[in-house]
Amino acid sequence: MVEVEQGEEIKMIVRRHWFVLVGDLFILVFMVALPGLVLFGNEFVHIDRLVGFDGAPFYSALFFLFVWLTIIWMIGWYMWMSYYLDVLIITDRRIFDIEQDGFFKRRSGSFRIDRIQDISVDVRGVIQTMLDFGTITIETAGERENFEAAYIAKPYDVKKFISTLQDTVAGIPRPVVMHDAAGTTAKEMERGQTLITGDDSGV
Repeated sequence: MVEVEQGEEIKMIVRRHWFVLVGDLFILVFMVALPGLVLFGNEFVHIDRLVGFDGAPFYSALFFLFVWLTIIWMIGWYMWMSYYLDVLIITDRRIFDIEQDGFFKRRSGSFRIDRIQDISVDVRGVIQTMLDFGTITIETAGERENFEAAYIAKPYDVKKFISTLQDTVAGIPRPVVMHDAAGTTAKEMERGQTLITGDDSGV
C-alpha cells in the first residue's frame, strides 16, 4: 500500500468510523426502493403516458431495472471502496494519508513525525461523543498545510499514540501503556500492527 524505508515499521492503520457508512446505506436503500415507488406512482399518475412511451412495458421495465441495479451496485462499491481505502498509516517515522479519489485514482501524501508541532481533536455533537469519533488536525513545520482527517475512529487514542511516537523519535522516555478497544497495549503494537476502525468487536 505504501513504500516504507528500510527499518521503518507500520504501527497503526486508521480508518473512518463505521458510522460514516450509515448515511451511505440510507442512500442505497432509497435507490433500491425507488423503482417500486415509481411503479406505485404509475398506478395513479400513469407516468408511461406522460412520457409518451408505447413500447413493450414488461421488457422495457426489465431493461431499466437492470440498468438501475447496475448503477446502484457501482455506487455501493464506490462507497465501500472509498471507506476501506481512505486510511491513515502511521509508522514509527512518518504518517501517510491515502485517499481513494474515484475508481482508478488515488492520492497519497506523507510527513515525518518529527515535523509535527501540534495535534488537536475536535469531537462535535452527541453522536460523535457517544460513538467516539471526530476530526484530527495535525500542524506540521514547513510549507505543508495543516493535515486534517475527519470522522476518525477513536481520535483521542490516535492522538495519544502519535504523541508517544513523537517522544520516542525525540528520545524522550515516556512509559505510557495504551489500550485500544481490543485490549492491545503499546508494547504489543511494537510487535505488529493495530487497526482502528471504530468497531469495538476487535481487530
